[in-house]
Amino acid sequence: MTVAIGIALALGAWAAMASWNGLTGFGVAAVLRLLPVLAALHLAQLLLAGIAWRALLATPRPPAAMLWRLRIVREGIDSLLPVAQMGGEVVGARLLARRIPAAAAAASVIVDLAVELLTQIAFLGAGLLALIWLSGQAPQARWLVVAGAALAGLAGLLLAPRLGALRGIEALLRGIARRTPALAGASLDGLHDAALATWHRRRGLAAGIALHIPAWALGSIESWLVLRGLGHPVGALQAVVVESLGMAGRSAGFAIPAAIGVQEGGFVLAAAAVGIAAGPALALSLVKRLREVLVGLLGLGLWRLEAAR
Repeated sequence: MTVAIGIALALGAWAAMASWNGLTGFGVAAVLRLLPVLAALHLAQLLLAGIAWRALLATPRPPAAMLWRLRIVREGIDSLLPVAQMGGEVVGARLLARRIPAAAAAASVIVDLAVELLTQIAFLGAGLLALIWLSGQAPQARWLVVAGAALAGLAGLLLAPRLGALRGIEALLRGIARRTPALAGASLDGLHDAALATWHRRRGLAAGIALHIPAWALGSIESWLVLRGLGHPVGALQAVVVESLGMAGRSAGFAIPAAIGVQEGGFVLAAAAVGIAAGPALALSLVKRLREVLVGLLGLGLWRLEAAR
């Protein structure tokens, strides 16, 4: 029922905004025809992300197809269920724990998220450089703030394992397990050591980074296709700016289920930086929402299949 309500709201909001911004006729029809292509592009992104996740694991590793399925499951839960954008990661770790030790599964998800954040910061940097190139002048103050926040996030990411942050998570889980017998399996002793071991697996870490970067780049192709379908064609650099800044805005709203509202505002601001009006930018974000519904439904279906095994 919750999923049905979410889908109905997404479709209703998209239709209302499309009508309000005058995005009717050929633009909308062209974008709707593009939806299967957009879904395929996103599944390719998730395939690269799944292979990157697998590269972080110690041998023998589960099959790549399994990690791809679990990555789609993670995406579906984060996109369609009323949870902060971490619920899919918890479920993904639990499903993976059927094949490898629980601490190793949880550690792989944590390091995978760290690698994803690291490469997103690099992608954001590429977007800011593209913006400087397009504008022919120094970036505006707000983009300097974005760059500073990204560098601060990168520093925190690199220092967190050294500061023992994961030991605090372990202690918290042990406390929950003691107070709630039904959650006795929540304790993940060895999480810190497993995460450090995963982080120091240099070859796997390098492979994960190398695979996540083209995954982010595929999102720029999605934005380029949607804006072109809406009758607002942009160049490759403009698409990189819109995608990198827009997705950075979505990530900033990680505590909000599906980053509702945050993603839309992020894409409007990102598009404004390259001279795209608010209407097409909002429509771009809403089309991405429709694609999220398609891929998210697939993810929830795969979750049911994995849980039934």
